[in-house]
Amino acid sequence: MTRDVRPEKLTISLLILSLFLIFQILTKKYLNNGNENSVEVGPLTHRRSHVTRVANYDASLSIPYLDKINRFWHVGGATQVRNAQSIKLTQERDQNKYGLVLSNGIGDNTINDFEIVYRFRISHESNTQLTGDGMCFVITPENEFLTQDLKSSYARRQYMMNSHGIIGDNTDLMGFPKNLPGLFIVLDTYRNQGHDHGKVPFMDVFLNVAPESESYDIDSDGELSTSLRLNSKAHIELKKNVLWNEVTKLRIIYLESVSFLKIDIQYAKEGNYWIELFQTTENLFLPKNIHTGQRYIGCGALNGQLTETVELLDVSTSEFHWNDKDESIEDTYDYVKEAELFLEQEFGEILDREPDEFTKWKMVKAQPNIKSASRPPEPSAPTHPHSRLPRAILVIWHYSEVLLLIIGIYLISVYIRVFQRRFRTIRLRRQRANSHSVGLLPM
Repeated sequence: MTRDVRPEKLTISLLILSLFLIFQILTKKYLNNGNENSVEVGPLTHRRSHVTRVANYDASLSIPYLDKINRFWHVGGATQVRNAQSIKLTQERDQNKYGLVLSNGIGDNTINDFEIVYRFRISHESNTQLTGDGMCFVITPENEFLTQDLKSSYARRQYMMNSHGIIGDNTDLMGFPKNLPGLFIVLDTYRNQGHDHGKVPFMDVFLNVAPESESYDIDSDGELSTSLRLNSKAHIELKKNVLWNEVTKLRIIYLESVSFLKIDIQYAKEGNYWIELFQTTENLFLPKNIHTGQRYIGCGALNGQLTETVELLDVSTSEFHWNDKDESIEDTYDYVKEAELFLEQEFGEILDREPDEFTKWKMVKAQPNIKSASRPPEPSAPTHPHSRLPRAILVIWHYSEVLLLIIGIYLISVYIRVFQRRFRTIRLRRQRANSHSVGLLPM
């Protein structure tokens, strides 16, 4: 009887194929056409992105507060700083008052790709049903309204002319001027429009790049604002029961290099994880100060007839930079691909900006900061196959190497089992054949 060696040959072939696949995957990062800056984004990209997180202590605020505030921050309104406790922007039973803090630009506020985490608490007495008005988180190119003497009408007009129309003595934007340029995130705790007061708190994300014509409208809860509301469909609902009287974190992630904006919240009662509130990859440029190139970080709160206590507990700012490289490289496509790899590894976000998209984005950024168009461009027709794929298919594409490896291992295990059964069958047949041949030869 001849031995059937086909299962053995098939198993060996599959083993060789799998080893070849593994070798290709593991060596891809070293053999990428000799270009060390080329990035293959995927789960088996073993090297870390060249982009790393760098703490910006000048644009951060923590206990003890006074040391940092005296050097790097402006304080406005009725803000009370308790050096080892909290910064009270507003207090319960303190009507028609506001408070705010805003970085002054003396430290490092030239931030392009960054993460800002605010830690705060909104509280009121348990028997209080209605509170107001809310708070606001801002990233703005303008902070001089806090240092100007705006008591006289002449001084106000002069400041408006120099600042493209900013109403410096207005506080409608939860303590800030209602037409302040930049990104502002309004956490509203009182519904001015309508009588459905149960649907609070809620949040809205606005972008203002033309203060002479755009502003926030507090009376309509932002509905009639001429500033661009990025969450255009509806207010962003927040969880009331886990927000009041508890420490909450708000995170803003912005990468100018790839036009990526993400806003998350973390409720202390729900655990140490982030809940996404808003995200966009539209070509939205957060304006910088024309003269200094800086973006100033701030937080404010406002009480009307209804009141609440708003405390700022911590501001933590980090920047993202390419290790050991001059910041000028952050205006190149090589940096874009590194930033995309960083986003995937650090935050689990997958982007794929093509060279032509990067060129269009550079053109948007080249526009004057405050005079640039305030509406995001209409989505253009996709020019690359990846841009036509749904997000789920794009994720599968990035994870195709792992899928191939799993399929290969599964096939190997199947054929090994088949070979084992085949081998046992052949051995049993031989044993039976040998048992039948044992005995005396016929006479």
